[in-house]
Amino acid sequence: MGCSNKPATTEKSNKPAAATKIKASQPKSKPKTILETFKKSSKKQLQYYALGDSLSVGLFSDNQNTRFSTLFTKSLEDKTDKQVVESNTSSVGKTVTNFGIDHVQEVIAKHPDIVTVEFGTNDAAYGVDPVNVNNFVTNLNSVISELKHQTKAEIILMTCWSPSNGKYITNDQVYDQKIKEIGQKYQVPVVDLSTIWKNNPNVTKNDLGISSVYNIQKDEFHPNQSGHQAIADLLIKTVEETKAN
Repeated sequence: MGCSNKPATTEKSNKPAAATKIKASQPKSKPKTILETFKKSSKKQLQYYALGDSLSVGLFSDNQNTRFSTLFTKSLEDKTDKQVVESNTSSVGKTVTNFGIDHVQEVIAKHPDIVTVEFGTNDAAYGVDPVNVNNFVTNLNSVISELKHQTKAEIILMTCWSPSNGKYITNDQVYDQKIKEIGQKYQVPVVDLSTIWKNNPNVTKNDLGISSVYNIQKDEFHPNQSGHQAIADLLIKTVEETKAN
């Protein structure tokens, strides 16, 4: 038989092409907050360390169990259903330069889960000349850097404290800005205490008598019990709303 001259034909299948499977995109889980991370931690006990000046000491709370750091500790316990152990290295009248930088290794040795660093109020009282400001920035940088690199702690920075008519408010603004810049640099939250004391004389109103708890005459500069409660509330709000590192 001779070869056919008909052109070859290509048969097309009548079967429908297999459908391409498209994977449904899964919604991304929301970043966990500091509080959520603590709640889900396998740890039964959390370590909290407060490093600071007279505010962290507790002047002038009703007693040492009602200073802001201890109130914050109790709130963390309530909200995480875990035991929270508070350590506190703070001293009246001190700065990050003459106190904080020298005690940071004590904080690190405790292997803390969360740390509050509260300096600036006394630094601001020394003035805003370049030497004081540069010392503050250098040493606060060092404190936060060491905590970041030598612990796994969540770190919270705190700004300056003042009465609503305080004489150092202009200086406070300079130091607060530096604190916020350091917080941004290391991606740690900054609790702005001016949101408590600004235009609110009630949080510094004291009876001016002698404090039997702290053995010193009360003033109208430091937070009273209402002020300490407000600081603790602001701290717990921060851990409820801030993404964990």
